[in-house]
Amino acid sequence: MKNSIDELLRLSLAPTEEPTGLLNRQVLRQTEREEQTMKKREDKRKGGQADRRLIPAAAIGLCAVFLASVTVYAAYRYLSPSQAAEALFADHALAQAFQGEGAVLVNETQISGGYRITLLGSAAGRNISDYLYRHNGEIVEDRIYTVVAIERADGTPMPDTSSDAYGEESFFVSHYVRGLDPKSYNAVSMGGGYGEFVQDGVMYRILETDNVEMFADRGIYVGVNSGTFYDVNAYRYDEETGEMTQNEDYDGANALFLLPLDPAKADPEAAAAYLKRWEKEMSGEDETAETSVPEAPTDADVFMERLTPENLDEYAAPAEYTRMVCTPDANGMISYGYRMESGAGSENQQARVDWLFPEDRESDVLIGGWSHSGSLDTLNIEVFTLHEDGTVEFVIYQPK
Repeated sequence: MKNSIDELLRLSLAPTEEPTGLLNRQVLRQTEREEQTMKKREDKRKGGQADRRLIPAAAIGLCAVFLASVTVYAAYRYLSPSQAAEALFADHALAQAFQGEGAVLVNETQISGGYRITLLGSAAGRNISDYLYRHNGEIVEDRIYTVVAIERADGTPMPDTSSDAYGEESFFVSHYVRGLDPKSYNAVSMGGGYGEFVQDGVMYRILETDNVEMFADRGIYVGVNSGTFYDVNAYRYDEETGEMTQNEDYDGANALFLLPLDPAKADPEAAAAYLKRWEKEMSGEDETAETSVPEAPTDADVFMERLTPENLDEYAAPAEYTRMVCTPDANGMISYGYRMESGAGSENQQARVDWLFPEDRESDVLIGGWSHSGSLDTLNIEVFTLHEDGTVEFVIYQPK
């Protein structure tokens, strides 16, 4: 019944004229702002229990139905990039980046290979994630993150990550630069990685690669093809023009989007240096990997390596003033946060209970994230405990 309602809504909102990308981004930014406002009101009304039904986003979108109906459907149907970052990684910094002025909200959908594939949006910059990528032992600060949603076109739910069928349908998602051969220049060679999860039958993929905004004046594609790597049969690459196009005869998914980056963000000098460095690495001329010395682990890193749910109370103690019991909402989300006496902390955070505690878990106690500024006395450890009544207890532990 739910899938039927979704399909009816999508069809009823189908536009006769395509809205501009600018209008799409304006509507989606307004929906996220309104949702944040409504969330704060709900927090006050319910004592911190946030309502995650996305009603404000859908309602605002409906007000713009005649102008941006495709965007309305996306706002109703999918998580925003910010919500996806929170849901998958509890990556608060990235979630904020997706709400910033520099973020690109797209919400363009293509039907390909029996799937409805939506490019939700992108954010790029330096240190915009809580989890920084390392290359040859060194942190790479400048990265770009792009979120896509993938669902079956017939409305059949995508298999959940805990099901045996999960992984049978694989996808390769990548940024591509116009004018660079995609066989060589893709997510694998550009320091790529990703995370994904399934919610309400929709798969969300968050792609991370080196920041290709330096090539913004050339044009940046986002491709989604069936399989686990770039498939030369999925797309056509014109060596003379540098253009990529979909192969209409391809038997599978081969969506291809143009990411609307501002050409002013291009940096030709940085792009030239990046390509030169890339060519050296690919040819084996770069000896950095052999000569670099990994950073020495901090005392906090060493401490966390030996910490387990079983020995937690032996080596660490709870900061009782941070303890709180969280009740999941209708979508299985809990709201939590903390603020230490030192001022450190992270408030108004959310996570899904079934991701924290999957069915195949080994313990009802989870050591989640932790933060420190190098020394052991600044280490704050997030600990979650699942109770029989379904509530989750959250508290910060610190080394004894």
